[in-house]
Amino acid sequence: MACSWEGGTGVRHPVTSYASVLPRIARTRLAGVLGSTGRTPPDVSDGGPPSYRGRTVGRLGWRLLSAQGLPTSITGRRGTPAVTDTPSKSGLLRAPIQHIDIKALDVRPLVEAMGHMAFQARNLSRAAGLYDAMLRDERCGVILCLAGSLFSAGLKQVVVDMVRHRMVDAIVSTGALIVDQDFFEALGFRHYKGRADADDNALRELHIDRIYDTYIDEDELRECDATIASIAAELEPRPYSSREFIGEMGRYLVKHGKTRDSVVLAAHEMGVPIFVPAFSDCSAGFGLVHHQWHRAGKPQVSIDSARDFLELTKCRLRMEDSGLFMVGGGVPKNFAQDIVVAADFVEQPVAMHKYAVQLTVADERDGALSGSTLREASSWGKVSTVHEQMVYGEATVTMPLVVGAAFHGRGWEQRPERRLVDACG
Repeated sequence: MACSWEGGTGVRHPVTSYASVLPRIARTRLAGVLGSTGRTPPDVSDGGPPSYRGRTVGRLGWRLLSAQGLPTSITGRRGTPAVTDTPSKSGLLRAPIQHIDIKALDVRPLVEAMGHMAFQARNLSRAAGLYDAMLRDERCGVILCLAGSLFSAGLKQVVVDMVRHRMVDAIVSTGALIVDQDFFEALGFRHYKGRADADDNALRELHIDRIYDTYIDEDELRECDATIASIAAELEPRPYSSREFIGEMGRYLVKHGKTRDSVVLAAHEMGVPIFVPAFSDCSAGFGLVHHQWHRAGKPQVSIDSARDFLELTKCRLRMEDSGLFMVGGGVPKNFAQDIVVAADFVEQPVAMHKYAVQLTVADERDGALSGSTLREASSWGKVSTVHEQMVYGEATVTMPLVVGAAFHGRGWEQRPERRLVDACG
């Protein structure tokens, strides 16, 4: 994640108090221009000439800023003249990302037609058919694995609908998706349309973080960090699985959430456990660092990743058969695949995952896990090769089609409500 910086190190600013999360703008060479190293940079929030401690710098000062190499344009490219005014933060954060609604359009005719084409069109159509088969197989529990910046890109509502319509029984995800993106929006914040060719130095000055062509208000992310710290402060100080802690986040949203369109809230209400094996690698990590720092020498809340593994294995033991629906790869993909092996270590062996679908842009040729084929996973005793399909395509294009086709196929209507959260205790 692109964050606010200190001296160009790429590290988010430390905050001295989570009780009051205030903007802290990085020091820049502006200090040298104005003869001090400790003052704050110009305020350009109104889009006009920058001010310094309430005094307008003016056009001459603005030219000095330009001469010092400070950004004067958000979207200026090399070799093109820079504009004379820096856009305001509010001006850049004005067009929220809209989440796609798979319920609004029946895509089955399109997806079925793609099955008569070639290449990834045919693979996508087959993947949609396999996911539909998972949902119609009453013996099969479905584990959804998520990696990548999916929710900031507009796919959050797809997963909310999957949870609320019993199209998934457990979720394994990266922390950024669950905390920095879903929980963040449930607190009332948004992600915004931006530009991939933005001037990142200028964005840094405005406390705007960028995910490709999407913007996030860093100061609002700090409030998300603070909320995690406040949740931890209210809990009994002991080790928790990520699933337990995310459950507490769901309880928080029941009382304080600004929207019901939240994966964390929907999962809490539907009894769908969410596991984040690398839980500290997101805003939750900042909140827990704050919690543990201020409770040095005292009992603390911590996250037990081995407990996550055991709880997800218990979920697999509750299923007769299992299917994986994987978007991206990384830790969530491997964590979910491994539970059939983990079952051997609790002396309750289970069959390999019966179904597996993966949507990815990764390549198998570098030997990394994200692009490793599902057939390769069979050699490890994890995934059956009978019902598996890889689809090579970017998730904002492929996921709405695959899930949308399965949703309108309505195979989920007869699925039992498993409430696998009850298997985790």
